[in-house]
Amino acid sequence: MSEKIPAQKLYECLLSRGIVGSCGKVFFEIHNEKYQINDNSIVGNVIQAWLKSFMENNGISYRIADNSQDFPDFFLHNDRNDIDLLEVKCFTKSANFDIANFLAYCNSILNYPYRLNTDYLIIKYTQTEVGINIDNIWLKKVWEICRPSERSAINLQIKHGQIYNIRPGNWYGKGRIKYPPFTSRMEFIKAIQKVLNTHPSSDILRKNFTNRIAELFKKQTNQDL
Repeated sequence: MSEKIPAQKLYECLLSRGIVGSCGKVFFEIHNEKYQINDNSIVGNVIQAWLKSFMENNGISYRIADNSQDFPDFFLHNDRNDIDLLEVKCFTKSANFDIANFLAYCNSILNYPYRLNTDYLIIKYTQTEVGINIDNIWLKKVWEICRPSERSAINLQIKHGQIYNIRPGNWYGKGRIKYPPFTSRMEFIKAIQKVLNTHPSSDILRKNFTNRIAELFKKQTNQDL
């Protein structure tokens, strides 16, 4: 019988099972030929697939969207799609994964601001000669992994002056961080508003963006932004 648990309990379960510091391997086998895969673009998908198996083997309830490309990666609630949302991100060396396409994310949270409460399970690993070593795992909210940058109010992937994706900052480093993560949902949303105010394709989005999100977020979650 599967049990419905929030992301925090899943995170604690992973820690208690000694996932941090463990080592795994990824193989492809066909026609009795086996090959060890060390491609980082594949490893992230394999870790996410492994997490599904972990939840199934430990009686943890989850659902996935009909389209595997849809947000989020996992629904941890049996019935509701507006709470207990979980995204999984993996990286090696430094966090350079895409959080979301900037404009798509703005449209998403404008209509579904409860998505701001999504939990992000982040897994750092290292490729070694013997396999993949899990260095650390974190459970964070989106504003806790995002930050401002020298170029913009929020760290973004920008090519030829065109904004593409929201990129994370350094929440895991030691010592003084030049651009620390945001400290609240409101600070995060206000930073997005600043970018929208100068974005050439966001006339409709930018108008009262922060106020519209705050009002609907309150209705959907009974929480202040």
